[in-house]
Amino acid sequence: MNDKRYTIKRHIKELISTTAKEYQCVVLTGPRQIGKSTLLINLFPKYNYVQLDNQKIINEAKLDPELFMQKYKSPLIIDEIQKAPILFSYIKEKIDQDEKAKFIVTGSESFELMKGIGESLSTRAAIINMSSLSIAEINKEPIFTYKPDINLFLTRRAKTKTQYEIFGDIIKGSMPDIINGNKTNIQLFYKSYIETSIIKDMKEDWVSIKDGGKFMDFLKILASQTGQIFTTHSIAKLSSMDDKTCAIWLNGLKAMGIIFFTHPFSKNIIKRIIKNPKLYFYDTGLVAYLLGFTDTKSLLNSSFAGHIFECYVISNIYKGFINAGQNPSLFYIKEQRLVEADKQKEIDLILEGEGGKVYPIEIKMRVLANIHDFDNVSLLNKEKNEIASMTVVCCATSVTTLGKDKLVLPVTCL
Repeated sequence: MNDKRYTIKRHIKELISTTAKEYQCVVLTGPRQIGKSTLLINLFPKYNYVQLDNQKIINEAKLDPELFMQKYKSPLIIDEIQKAPILFSYIKEKIDQDEKAKFIVTGSESFELMKGIGESLSTRAAIINMSSLSIAEINKEPIFTYKPDINLFLTRRAKTKTQYEIFGDIIKGSMPDIINGNKTNIQLFYKSYIETSIIKDMKEDWVSIKDGGKFMDFLKILASQTGQIFTTHSIAKLSSMDDKTCAIWLNGLKAMGIIFFTHPFSKNIIKRIIKNPKLYFYDTGLVAYLLGFTDTKSLLNSSFAGHIFECYVISNIYKGFINAGQNPSLFYIKEQRLVEADKQKEIDLILEGEGGKVYPIEIKMRVLANIHDFDNVSLLNKEKNEIASMTVVCCATSVTTLGKDKLVLPVTCL
């Protein structure tokens, strides 16, 4: 396939290849335009391929699924299968009849998609989630799952970039068409992406959106809350809508792979669930567009800069785990005392490692880190946790340490 989107090696392809050997059916989920179809067609050139992209083909699948499955034979890739979930029962039938039958299906993680898998392929299908490009993929670095190991980071050829260049990358985002230069007008790309992908999927799979303008305002409000603690009620109030509709829209965007949450850290599992999460987008280019930033300088000098940089760091750490087929819990911790919010101590990201160890990560958009950036680790001491090295991720140009177990990491290393 002569497609520039495939010029960047996708780390997740190793996971997909291995899984396809072990399972007769693989379900690849993720938002539109991140390169799912392109990757699969190139990765499995001997598979037949059908895309449910027009009404004629969709009608064929819905009205006579048995004939459809005879027409498109195994091994088969079915793109956008959520448009004809009835096919899942026929895939199951083919798998039951032939142990060599192979299917790979793609779609956004809609209610109909997951219902079809649960009813027909609950023990036969492997579900893999895919996201937009990571920093490591863009920089042509090997796959990376975060560990606070200075020797690991020293082996990575982190590109030296200025803070200004890094924020230019943040505005550019992580969508393959933009990164590869297939689309050069970023503003036009994201405008079209929202209208033809996000809103379209929400209408088809989650909820009837009667007012596109109101949903657009909702997306802008979410973008303004990036990296901040929220409640469904607080978002609903800002958006002038009821809590129920707000919850449906949030769940839809989360399932589609547009947004994700981190949760408060506590040894008490119940407290993790009850307390309020923080909101992030997978793609900072979308955030910048929604907030109206068209140039690096305006974003860098804005009050949103720190939160969007935090989103950039956390989303890329998360993508590394996703590409390795892992689904780590992402946590934060914030001091609970009656002072102004910006004076409350906080650790931006906490990962749990083997043996109950915790990996605290502070995120600073500055170029230089200092020893006081590690002070908030005291919040974890109160929880009596076994703490591995603490890391500060910033706009530094090289990996350094500021004492034992205090690692300073350039964001370009992720």
